[in-house]
Amino acid sequence: MTSQNLGGNAPEALESFKRALQEEYGRKLKDLKEKFEQDFSALIAARRLEVEKKVQEIRMKQGIEYETEILRARQSAFRELRARVLEAIVQATQRLDGEISRKIEALRANRSEYIPVLNHLAREALDSLAAPHAIVRVAVGEGGLIEADPRIARIEEAAELSMGGVVVVEAENGSHLIDNSMQTRWERLKPKMVESLSLQIAPLVDDVQQPFPELRLP
Repeated sequence: MTSQNLGGNAPEALESFKRALQEEYGRKLKDLKEKFEQDFSALIAARRLEVEKKVQEIRMKQGIEYETEILRARQSAFRELRARVLEAIVQATQRLDGEISRKIEALRANRSEYIPVLNHLAREALDSLAAPHAIVRVAVGEGGLIEADPRIARIEEAAELSMGGVVVVEAENGSHLIDNSMQTRWERLKPKMVESLSLQIAPLVDDVQQPFPELRLP
């Protein structure tokens, strides 16, 4: 009777065993699924952080490159503008040279106006030389325009004084000389005019704080 009961319960016991296995397997699968989901979420979060970090690094690198390019472009613009400013000043100075030469020639051609100027330059040079006797040099054809002065030992005409004016030399040994020629007076005035012009134009270039050193003529 006992073996018949066992035999009759065997299928049920087997089904119960199968269900127990399925339930255990299901729980394990659920646990594994939850674990994988957690691991996957953690992995995704880690990858997202890595991507965000790389994106941030790329943006930072691009920002640095952008600022570098902007700085380079700004410096290039400064150099180009500076070159243009220098060229403009040089051209203005050259035009001024031409205008001054023409005005001096016009003055010398008008004897009534030039003679008082020439003699003023001569007296000014004689006063500066402060010598008892001096040689006065003038342009060719202008020796007869100099007024008499007890300090003048003689008058010489010199081809190099093509723009007019006078050069006074100590008569005794020629060791002292006062150059009061038109050419020299203009050359002395020119650097001041160029520097003044450069000061007016320099603010166009933000990084220029001082007059252009290229324009400081000797």
